[in-house]
Amino acid sequence: MPLCAGVAVLLALERPRVGRGGLWLLDGSLLACLAVVGAQLLPLTASARNRVSPHAVQIDSALQLDPTSSASPMRALSIDAESTAWAFALGAAYVGLFFCARSIFARGGVRTVSRGITWLGLWLSVLVAVQRATSPSMLYWYFKPLDAGASPYGPFVNRNALATWLAMAVPIAVGYAVARDQSDRRSNVGIAAKIAAMDSTQLWLAGAACLMTGAVFASMSRAGILAIGAGVLAFVAVARSRIHRGRAMVWTGMGLGGLALIGLMFANFGALAMRLQGTTEAGDWGRRAIWRDTWRMTQDFWVAGVGAGAFERGMLLYQQGSRVFFFNHAHDEYLQILAEGGLLLAVPAAIAAIAGALLIARRLRVDRTPIFWIRAGAIAGMVAVAVQSVFDTGLRTPANGVLFAIVAAIACHETRESRR
Repeated sequence: MPLCAGVAVLLALERPRVGRGGLWLLDGSLLACLAVVGAQLLPLTASARNRVSPHAVQIDSALQLDPTSSASPMRALSIDAESTAWAFALGAAYVGLFFCARSIFARGGVRTVSRGITWLGLWLSVLVAVQRATSPSMLYWYFKPLDAGASPYGPFVNRNALATWLAMAVPIAVGYAVARDQSDRRSNVGIAAKIAAMDSTQLWLAGAACLMTGAVFASMSRAGILAIGAGVLAFVAVARSRIHRGRAMVWTGMGLGGLALIGLMFANFGALAMRLQGTTEAGDWGRRAIWRDTWRMTQDFWVAGVGAGAFERGMLLYQQGSRVFFFNHAHDEYLQILAEGGLLLAVPAAIAAIAGALLIARRLRVDRTPIFWIRAGAIAGMVAVAVQSVFDTGLRTPANGVLFAIVAAIACHETRESRR
């Protein structure tokens, strides 16, 4: 509620430009996604609802104690209207924040926000280390998670949500460090002179990036570690378009490799190997079982889905294996979008992703300022989350959704130099 209220105030103050110029396809598809989720809340007659989602009646009759309540003449398309309403509010907050941040970054402030993200990541890593050592079952040493099987990591209820946040923050810190280096007018000096000239901010950025990477490895989030690796490769790929000297490219690769090696120092290789082995071998509780049951639900609700945020309620009926563990998420963001929104939501979401990628590529190509490197870090963070989303749904955590909106705005904002 504070997030939604804050974004509403920010929208009123900033009044961002939406859909103008080359932004019409991206902004229009994002608003179309919100429109689809909002439509899931509209009351429909029983006949209209059955035509769009014929299996919704089966879920209603199976899960409601009062059979007469499912016979109401008007019902929302979503099987869990309250959860869909919250999903709509959060989605609107993320999109509104993205519009405002993109508008603000066009005037400046990218470096300031990058410093803020790095400071948050640094203190988050320290907080997680202390909390896991002293009170591994409590949030902030005081709050007991609602889920009895939760294993909190600082302010996050599970390791995967923490890894999602850090996978976006690490490339921002790296990109900001490179941007400060590229701002140095002495472009022809050797690497030894560059190292000697490093200021305290660059050293702090490098240390924070190393500590955040170590926190990801220490969390033993398999998808998070894979995401960090994908982010590093994405940063190198983007850097190749701007670094033409072979020696500079080698030093860039060595620096990112050193970052990964320092992160590995925090990993428990024995426990990590066991978790990697059990990724798809957990029988009735593994990801293959979750994906299989989710796909069955997706096939029954392929047009409009069960409703945004209604996955957990639908899985009460569709989970076929053991109920020792309950599948409250699909552990695949793309599959969960299909299950909750069907083709009506998946199509505009895919258009938004493609339009955003084309817009970011265009912004990256024309950016000749040091902000290019922070933009490259934002792109690497988005690639990292895109890879992690194959195995997890980390963006469902509000803190991660907020950071993703800000990172996306950094990646696709238009600078004042580009406008001139």
